[in-house]
Amino acid sequence: MFEFDSPPADHASLKAWMDAFGAEVDALNFTQARKRFDPRVVTFSTFMDVVSGIDQFENEQWRKVWPSASGFRWHTEKMRSAVSPDRLMAFVATTWGSTGYHEDGSTFDRPGRATLVLVRDKVEAPWRGLHVHVSLKRGVPQLSHGKRSA
Repeated sequence: MFEFDSPPADHASLKAWMDAFGAEVDALNFTQARKRFDPRVVTFSTFMDVVSGIDQFENEQWRKVWPSASGFRWHTEKMRSAVSPDRLMAFVATTWGSTGYHEDGSTFDRPGRATLVLVRDKVEAPWRGLHVHVSLKRGVPQLSHGKRSA
């Protein structure tokens, strides 16, 4: 059974993981972001129903979406988390924000929400992302046409 909410130390470590990952998203730091995930990560994608593995996750999601928006940030101050009794698995639920771009270059708010499942081998080990589901809030344009480069 999961505890709601996570013990403070675990919640803080999950928040730090999310904040660092968010900074990597905004900086288009694909190399560092990959290190946060289990190689077997399974997720959903804007462009595919199911994505399996870190290579597919990076190539079919991150590289197609991250450069199209800017100012990405997880709202970790509002994040909820739960940790398994052995403290080796957790999930987080949070919202996020970014700036999207219409085809004419004008901007729009691009808010969304996400749930992630993270695991670690022992309590002292770093978290690794095992599953991610990110979605835009209702009414937000599905495509952003920004063209940032890493």
